[in-house]
Amino acid sequence: MLVLIVDDDEVDFLSIKRILLRAFSTDQVEVHWVKDPEAIDLVAQLQRYDICFIDQNIGHLSGIDIIRQVTSRGNITPLILLTGVDDPRIDTKACEYGASDYLIKDQLTAQLLNRVVRFSLAKKDHAKKLTKLAYTDSLTGLANRGKFDQELAFSLATANRTGNYLALLLIDLDNFKVINDRYGRPAGDAVLVELAERLQLAVRKSDIVARLGGDEFAVVFNCYKHSQDISELKDKVLAVFEQPIMFGYQPLYCQASIGVSVVTPGQISESIEEVLREADNALYQIKHKGRNACLFFNPKMKDSLAKAAELERALSCAIANNELYLNYQPKVSVADHSVCGVEVLLRWRTGSGERIGPDVFIPIAERSRCILEIGRWVIEQSCLQLRTWLDQDLSIVPVAINISPLQIEEPGFTEHIINTLAQYNIAPELLELEITETALMENISQVTDALAQLSDIGCRWSIDDFGTGYSSLSRLNDLPIDKIKIDRSFVENIETSDSCKKICNIIISLANTLDLTVVVEGIEAESQILLLPLSKRDELQGFHFSRPLSAQDLITYLGSRKKIPRASG
Repeated sequence: MLVLIVDDDEVDFLSIKRILLRAFSTDQVEVHWVKDPEAIDLVAQLQRYDICFIDQNIGHLSGIDIIRQVTSRGNITPLILLTGVDDPRIDTKACEYGASDYLIKDQLTAQLLNRVVRFSLAKKDHAKKLTKLAYTDSLTGLANRGKFDQELAFSLATANRTGNYLALLLIDLDNFKVINDRYGRPAGDAVLVELAERLQLAVRKSDIVARLGGDEFAVVFNCYKHSQDISELKDKVLAVFEQPIMFGYQPLYCQASIGVSVVTPGQISESIEEVLREADNALYQIKHKGRNACLFFNPKMKDSLAKAAELERALSCAIANNELYLNYQPKVSVADHSVCGVEVLLRWRTGSGERIGPDVFIPIAERSRCILEIGRWVIEQSCLQLRTWLDQDLSIVPVAINISPLQIEEPGFTEHIINTLAQYNIAPELLELEITETALMENISQVTDALAQLSDIGCRWSIDDFGTGYSSLSRLNDLPIDKIKIDRSFVENIETSDSCKKICNIIISLANTLDLTVVVEGIEAESQILLLPLSKRDELQGFHFSRPLSAQDLITYLGSRKKIPRASG
């Protein structure tokens, strides 16, 4: 049994040690002494010991305060408070703050210490089991969210006191849902367990690794003297995700996005909430700018975050204030360059006249979930406009609408589309729904039913931004998909990049094999079209043919072409 005595008086230490050695044989107990608890990380040290005796008066420190601090960090080593006076108030506070017992130094005997130690160790075993349940993630063995919050608070207080650097890394797995859906939950669990082990090996023992839930992890880098140390450790964490994880004979690749908040020496941090918010905002930005990367929060982000909050408030009222409107970009047939449909594009002009781009407000709408109301409005307005065109005998169909995975997951999504089509007397085959490849594959289990239900009644489905995600070809063949859209990032570089040209050719070949129509977006020059081995059924879209237009300008555009397409009846 390993015993620690925390007392600044060596005479008292030796006295307690002698009584302990009478209470237990010398081969049963080993006694260590700490004179200054501030000189060490007492919580870390206590993990080595079976029991600890703490004097009430240690210089300017009180034993009760020490007990309170170490208990708040999840310590389960029994703490016995020693004092020279019999004071009921100290007794009460000692128990309240987590002491296992309270003893008067003058009353110590070998028999008393033997009993107190045995009872305290029995309580420790019981507390260990409860603490493991309360503070440990059952799958990975890492600290859970509750334990993480405690450790982060202590680490932040220590960093502020010692003037060292502290860094919080929030880690979100980019394609975990794909692995879970494709290979099953056992594969997902295996990935989480392996990544947990790798993360622990990548950092020091004094750092904190936690699983916050689902596919989210957190790492706290503690007490670093130089910012370069944090940068080097960040690289080690990123390296964790470079190698595949073997599930049986199947290699699984799991990438991650990481947001980092750094507390610098001398920086005054209000709370752990502030540090968490900074890391979370950095994580949010990196996931929307491009995944599998790391982004450090910087003060300049605060301005953009304030702007985003302002936009979120304004966006929530945009429909009621008639600030949202729709544009339509024509798609033309490869066969004869006739218009063969349009894509609906959402636009926002604020009450002050400022135009906010969809690349700015769509992520905000999704994060705040007001995309649900906006999405319903877009569907209804698109169907209303389509009805108007049909009544004018204009065959501007199909009309393609971008759909967020949040919309598909919302109860009543398919019913809303079916009811809206019925309300405006529109045939389902005149409506095309677009979902990005990444969103589709990350939410495959949630969206499959909606795809099937709407496909069964005649609606068409298109995969947008194809080539930027990680579709499983077997899944793609099983889904009721009619079209795939080659992402503009490949098209814009097709004349200068052999790899972009090869990717486009592979996608087109894949589409032909699966009997799918290809839509090439981002066409800005005829020379780009000549490099693509397209079939006559494929479609083109881009500024080379037309910019997004208002409904009225679209009719004018059609009238300026040689042949105005007419509805068949």
